[in-house]
Amino acid sequence: MKAVDRPMLPWRVVGGAFLHFALSAYLLVGLGCCAAGLLSGLTFDELAAHALTYSAWFAIGYLGIALIGTVAAVMLDPPLRRRQRRRAERDPNAAIQQSYQNLADALAEGRAHLDPAAVLQLDVIAVQEWHHEQLAFQTISADLTKVVGASIAAMATASSERREDITAVTVAALARIADGIHNLQFERSRLDEGDLRTVARYIDGRYLPSNSAGDSVY
Repeated sequence: MKAVDRPMLPWRVVGGAFLHFALSAYLLVGLGCCAAGLLSGLTFDELAAHALTYSAWFAIGYLGIALIGTVAAVMLDPPLRRRQRRRAERDPNAAIQQSYQNLADALAEGRAHLDPAAVLQLDVIAVQEWHHEQLAFQTISADLTKVVGASIAAMATASSERREDITAVTVAALARIADGIHNLQFERSRLDEGDLRTVARYIDGRYLPSNSAGDSVY
Protein backbone atom coordinates (compact mmCIF):
# COMPACT_ATOMS: atom_id res chain seq x y z
CA MET A 1 0.00 0.00 0.00
CA LYS A 2 1.25 3.40 -0.81
CA ALA A 3 1.78 5.97 1.89
CA VAL A 4 -1.19 8.08 0.86
CA ASP A 5 -3.56 5.35 -0.30
CA ARG A 6 -6.89 4.53 1.31
CA PRO A 7 -7.92 0.87 1.39
CA MET A 8 -10.31 -0.03 -1.42
CA LEU A 9 -13.60 -1.25 0.02
CA PRO A 10 -14.86 -4.47 -1.63
CA TRP A 11 -18.45 -3.23 -1.96
CA ARG A 12 -17.21 -0.35 -4.10
CA VAL A 13 -15.36 -2.78 -6.35
CA VAL A 14 -18.42 -5.01 -6.70
CA GLY A 15 -20.79 -2.10 -7.27
CA GLY A 16 -18.43 -0.52 -9.78
CA ALA A 17 -18.09 -3.79 -11.67
CA PHE A 18 -21.87 -4.10 -12.02
CA LEU A 19 -22.09 -0.53 -13.32
CA HIS A 20 -19.19 -1.07 -15.70
CA PHE A 21 -20.71 -4.18 -17.29
CA ALA A 22 -24.36 -3.03 -17.28
CA LEU A 23 -24.47 -2.07 -20.97
CA SER A 24 -22.58 -5.18 -22.06
CA ALA A 25 -24.91 -7.40 -20.06
CA TYR A 26 -27.95 -5.60 -21.51
CA LEU A 27 -26.76 -6.17 -25.08
CA LEU A 28 -25.74 -9.79 -24.53
CA VAL A 29 -28.99 -10.74 -22.82
CA GLY A 30 -30.94 -8.81 -25.45
CA LEU A 31 -29.22 -10.66 -28.28
CA GLY A 32 -29.92 -13.94 -26.56
CA CYS A 33 -33.61 -13.08 -26.17
CA CYS A 34 -33.81 -11.99 -29.82
CA ALA A 35 -32.25 -15.24 -30.98
CA ALA A 36 -34.63 -17.27 -28.81
CA GLY A 37 -37.59 -15.25 -30.11
CA LEU A 38 -36.62 -15.72 -33.74
CA LEU A 39 -36.18 -19.45 -33.22
CA SER A 40 -39.65 -19.62 -31.66
CA GLY A 41 -41.21 -17.94 -34.73
CA LEU A 42 -41.48 -14.29 -33.68
CA THR A 43 -40.94 -11.60 -36.31
CA PHE A 44 -38.67 -8.56 -35.95
CA ASP A 45 -41.71 -6.31 -35.54
CA GLU A 46 -42.97 -8.48 -32.69
CA LEU A 47 -39.56 -8.46 -31.04
CA ALA A 48 -39.42 -4.66 -31.33
CA ALA A 49 -42.83 -4.42 -29.66
CA HIS A 50 -41.40 -6.25 -26.63
CA ALA A 51 -38.23 -4.13 -26.43
CA LEU A 52 -39.57 -1.68 -23.85
CA THR A 53 -40.91 -4.47 -21.64
CA TYR A 54 -37.61 -6.33 -21.92
CA SER A 55 -35.65 -3.22 -20.98
CA ALA A 56 -37.78 -2.63 -17.89
CA TRP A 57 -37.51 -6.23 -16.68
CA PHE A 58 -33.78 -6.28 -17.38
CA ALA A 59 -33.23 -3.08 -15.39
CA ILE A 60 -35.21 -4.44 -12.44
CA GLY A 61 -33.43 -7.80 -12.50
CA TYR A 62 -29.96 -6.38 -13.02
CA LEU A 63 -30.35 -3.78 -10.27
CA GLY A 64 -31.62 -6.49 -7.94
CA ILE A 65 -28.62 -8.72 -8.63
CA ALA A 66 -26.25 -5.76 -8.28
CA LEU A 67 -27.82 -4.81 -4.95
CA ILE A 68 -27.57 -8.37 -3.65
CA GLY A 69 -23.93 -8.62 -4.73
CA THR A 70 -23.02 -5.28 -3.17
CA VAL A 71 -24.75 -6.08 0.12
CA ALA A 72 -23.04 -9.48 0.20
CA ALA A 73 -19.67 -7.76 -0.28
CA VAL A 74 -20.43 -5.41 2.62
CA MET A 75 -21.37 -8.31 4.89
CA LEU A 76 -18.44 -10.53 3.92
CA ASP A 77 -15.77 -7.84 4.16
CA PRO A 78 -15.34 -7.74 8.01
CA PRO A 79 -14.94 -11.52 8.52
CA LEU A 80 -12.60 -11.76 5.54
CA ARG A 81 -10.46 -8.95 6.93
CA ARG A 82 -10.37 -10.62 10.35
CA ARG A 83 -9.30 -13.89 8.73
CA GLN A 84 -6.59 -12.06 6.80
CA ARG A 85 -5.31 -10.43 10.00
CA ARG A 86 -5.23 -13.81 11.80
CA ARG A 87 -3.27 -15.36 8.95
CA ALA A 88 -0.84 -12.46 9.02
CA GLU A 89 -0.40 -12.83 12.77
CA ARG A 90 0.40 -16.54 12.34
CA ASP A 91 2.96 -15.78 9.65
CA PRO A 92 6.30 -14.99 11.33
CA ASN A 93 7.51 -13.17 8.22
CA ALA A 94 4.42 -11.00 7.74
CA ALA A 95 5.61 -8.18 9.99
CA ILE A 96 9.07 -8.24 8.39
CA GLN A 97 7.63 -8.10 4.88
CA GLN A 98 5.28 -5.30 5.88
CA SER A 99 8.18 -3.34 7.32
CA TYR A 100 10.14 -3.72 4.08
CA GLN A 101 7.07 -2.59 2.14
CA ASN A 102 6.46 0.39 4.44
CA LEU A 103 10.01 1.62 3.93
CA ALA A 104 9.91 1.14 0.15
CA ASP A 105 6.53 2.88 -0.21
CA ALA A 106 7.50 5.79 2.03
CA LEU A 107 10.74 6.39 0.14
CA ALA A 108 9.06 6.15 -3.28
CA GLU A 109 6.12 8.39 -2.39
CA GLY A 110 8.25 10.90 -0.52
CA ARG A 111 10.80 11.24 -3.31
CA ALA A 112 7.99 11.72 -5.81
CA HIS A 113 5.97 14.36 -3.91
CA LEU A 114 8.02 16.06 -1.19
CA ASP A 115 10.35 19.06 -1.45
CA PRO A 116 14.12 18.55 -1.92
CA ALA A 117 14.95 19.24 1.74
CA ALA A 118 12.62 16.46 2.87
CA VAL A 119 13.89 14.13 0.14
CA LEU A 120 17.42 14.71 1.41
CA GLN A 121 16.36 13.45 4.84
CA LEU A 122 14.71 10.44 3.21
CA ASP A 123 18.01 9.67 1.49
CA VAL A 124 19.74 9.75 4.88
CA ILE A 125 17.15 7.30 6.23
CA ALA A 126 17.46 5.04 3.18
CA VAL A 127 21.21 4.50 3.48
CA GLN A 128 21.08 3.54 7.15
CA GLU A 129 21.22 -0.11 8.15
CA TRP A 130 17.73 -1.47 8.71
CA HIS A 131 16.96 -4.61 10.73
CA HIS A 132 13.36 -5.29 9.76
CA GLU A 133 13.23 -8.44 11.90
CA GLN A 134 13.31 -6.23 15.00
CA LEU A 135 10.09 -4.77 16.39
CA ALA A 136 11.69 -1.35 16.89
CA PHE A 137 12.52 -1.05 13.18
CA GLN A 138 9.04 -2.28 12.21
CA THR A 139 7.57 0.48 14.35
CA ILE A 140 9.85 3.07 12.77
CA SER A 141 8.92 2.00 9.23
CA ALA A 142 5.22 2.34 10.12
CA ASP A 143 5.84 5.78 11.64
CA LEU A 144 7.77 6.79 8.52
CA THR A 145 4.78 6.01 6.30
CA LYS A 146 2.58 8.13 8.59
CA VAL A 147 4.94 11.10 8.40
CA VAL A 148 5.30 10.91 4.63
CA GLY A 149 1.59 10.37 4.06
CA ALA A 150 0.59 13.26 6.34
CA SER A 151 3.16 15.56 4.75
CA ILE A 152 2.03 14.75 1.20
CA ALA A 153 -1.59 15.40 2.17
CA ALA A 154 -0.67 18.69 3.83
CA MET A 155 1.42 19.83 0.86
CA ALA A 156 -1.41 19.02 -1.55
CA THR A 157 -3.83 21.40 0.18
CA ALA A 158 -1.41 24.07 1.43
CA SER A 159 -0.99 27.52 -0.05
CA SER A 160 2.36 28.50 -1.48
CA GLU A 161 3.06 30.55 1.65
CA ARG A 162 2.57 27.54 3.93
CA ARG A 163 4.64 25.01 1.96
CA GLU A 164 7.92 26.18 3.47
CA ASP A 165 6.61 25.73 7.02
CA ILE A 166 5.20 22.29 6.17
CA THR A 167 8.54 21.27 4.69
CA ALA A 168 10.33 22.42 7.85
CA VAL A 169 8.01 20.34 10.03
CA THR A 170 8.48 17.34 7.74
CA VAL A 171 12.27 17.66 7.74
CA ALA A 172 12.32 17.88 11.54
CA ALA A 173 10.15 14.77 11.89
CA LEU A 174 12.27 12.82 9.39
CA ALA A 175 15.44 13.94 11.17
CA ARG A 176 14.07 12.56 14.44
CA ILE A 177 13.37 9.25 12.71
CA ALA A 178 16.92 9.18 11.33
CA ASP A 179 18.27 9.86 14.83
CA GLY A 180 16.13 7.05 16.19
CA ILE A 181 17.56 4.61 13.66
CA HIS A 182 21.09 5.76 14.47
CA ASN A 183 20.48 5.25 18.19
CA LEU A 184 19.15 1.75 17.57
CA GLN A 185 22.19 0.91 15.49
CA PHE A 186 24.51 2.25 18.20
CA GLU A 187 22.73 0.18 20.85
CA ARG A 188 22.90 -2.92 18.66
CA SER A 189 26.63 -2.34 18.10
CA ARG A 190 27.20 -1.92 21.83
CA LEU A 191 25.36 -5.16 22.60
CA ASP A 192 27.23 -7.03 19.87
CA GLU A 193 30.53 -5.82 21.29
CA GLY A 194 29.42 -6.91 24.74
CA ASP A 195 28.63 -10.38 23.40
CA LEU A 196 32.08 -10.56 21.82
CA ARG A 197 33.78 -9.62 25.08
CA THR A 198 31.74 -12.24 26.95
CA VAL A 199 32.80 -14.94 24.49
CA ALA A 200 36.40 -13.70 24.63
CA ARG A 201 36.45 -14.00 28.43
CA TYR A 202 35.04 -17.51 28.14
CA ILE A 203 37.75 -18.47 25.63
CA ASP A 204 40.40 -16.85 27.78
CA GLY A 205 39.36 -18.92 30.79
CA ARG A 206 38.85 -22.19 28.96
CA TYR A 207 42.03 -22.19 26.90
CA LEU A 208 44.84 -21.01 29.14
CA PRO A 209 47.93 -19.69 27.33
CA SER A 210 50.84 -22.11 27.24
CA ASN A 211 53.71 -19.61 27.57
CA SER A 212 52.64 -16.35 29.24
CA ALA A 213 49.68 -14.36 30.45
CA GLY A 214 50.37 -11.86 27.70
CA ASP A 215 48.85 -14.31 25.21
CA SER A 216 45.33 -13.69 26.57
CA VAL A 217 42.72 -13.07 23.90
CA TYR A 218 40.90 -10.58 26.11
